[in-house]
Parts: sequence; C-alpha cells; structure tokens
Amino acid sequence: MIEINIIKTQRALSKTQISLADFVLNPYRGCSLGCKYCYSQENKNIVKRKKEWGSFLDIKINFPEKLKEELKKTKPKRVILGTTTECFQPQEEKFKITEKILKILKEETIPIIILTKSSLIQKYIDYLNYHPQNKVYFSLIFSNKKIRTVLEERTANLQERIDTIEKLLKKNIQVKIHIGPFIPFLEDLKNLFKLIPPQIKEVEIEIYNAKVGNFEEIIKSIEKNISEEIAKKIKEVYSEEKNYLAFSKGLIKEAKRLNKDYNFQLNFIVPQFNFWYTNKIVYEP
Repeated sequence: MIEINIIKTQRALSKTQISLADFVLNPYRGCSLGCKYCYSQENKNIVKRKKEWGSFLDIKINFPEKLKEELKKTKPKRVILGTTTECFQPQEEKFKITEKILKILKEETIPIIILTKSSLIQKYIDYLNYHPQNKVYFSLIFSNKKIRTVLEERTANLQERIDTIEKLLKKNIQVKIHIGPFIPFLEDLKNLFKLIPPQIKEVEIEIYNAKVGNFEEIIKSIEKNISEEIAKKIKEVYSEEKNYLAFSKGLIKEAKRLNKDYNFQLNFIVPQFNFWYTNKIVYEP
C-alpha cells in the first residue's frame, strides 16, 4: 500500500544546473514506482522522511496554480519534467497534476523535456507536439524480465515501453532513448540496441553512479535474486577508480562498435568516480 499525502508546494519552477533547460518541474515528491537504483531516494527531502523508497507519494495539489503564477514573472527557455519523480506514475490518472501542467506549458508555448519510463505518457500525446524543441527521454534499461522485476518491478514492461515509444514517434514527437543507469554486467547493449525502433535517432547511455545510487541495497538484491557472481563483479568495478574507468571505456568502445549497424547519434554520461553529480559529469562524444 502506497501512502498518499496531499500537500501544498511553495513553488513550481526550480532552477537547475542541467544544461538541457533552465528550470525543472516535479509535481510529485517521492515515487510509487520505487525503482531500487533511483538516485532521487538520496535527495535530502526524501532521506529525512526515513521511509522506504516507493512507499509514499506526496501530491503537490496546488502545483498547476503555482506554475501559472510564476509564469507571469518568469519565462523559461525550456523546462524539464520529472528529474526527481515519475510524472506519469499510476496516481497521475486520478490527480492529473501533470496533465494540468502540460496544458499550461502548451498554452505558453514553453519547450519541454520529459524524463520517463511510463507508458501512461501516451495518453498525453496531444500535449506534447506543440513545439519543435519538445523531446521525450524514454528509459530502456533491462531486456531481461527477471532483472527488471528485481530492480524496477512496478514499471511498465518491455513491450509496453516499445509500444509507447512507437506511438510517440508516429505523432512526430522527438524521442531520445536513455539507457541508464547502466549497471555493469546486468545487461548486454547488443540486446537493447536490437529493441530500439529504427526511427530513433538519438541514444544516451548513462553509467551507473554508485555514490548516489543506493549501491549496497542493489548489491544485496542482486546477490539474493539474480547472481552472487554478478554482484561480486559489480563490486569489483566500483572498488577502485581504475576498474571503473576501464569498464567505462570498454562500454563506450562496445557501444560505438555496435552502433556501426544502427547509426544512432550516441552520447555517454560517465559520472566521475565516487563523486555526487553536483561535482562533475563527463560527457563523451
């Protein structure tokens, strides 16, 4: 049972250092999907709750009204939806906070970036194609059903994600595939590349950041439910910087080799070893 709390937010627009936009929008706090690898559970507002990640969700009920107020004074160049929560999680069907936000942004013709792994977004297609800069970053991480069940059990299954991506593409909505966080030895890039619809032009691969990604809990889950040997290999990668860099370089090399058959526009996010994201992110061309 997910604990649902109705709250009022003090603000809607939050400034961001993410280069894709100047503001982010997160209409919910917490996330009912509860993915074990999610970096958001290390957010200070989440940590102080002292509750299991995925067990609660705060509904920022006045978020659309706040956004309208703030847009009278501030005109963002572009906004990102869903940096610390899933905007299209199941509770959105009842509360429709994201839908109201999208209506406002469409009326104001403010370009948007959406981060999601939810099939629910396909119900909002009519709100997504109003600006040529709009883009959906859609997550594909695991082709293996067992691994997905262990680490992101409540998310859309693989076929639902592929179907959703194809529906977005048919409506001429830009979609970028986000493979991340890519946890070593849990997935073969070859399998994921095969699944990506051929109309996709851009693919981003983000290597897992153990510093902010609930590392110990993930390792325990892998040891218990997947493979002790794989867990051991993952720990080895993150035990020393040289191991981490060797793995990262090898993954990038393999991705570029595979891409000769696909010609995706690839980019890589390689977090600096043993640092929070606020310190440094290295982008590889």
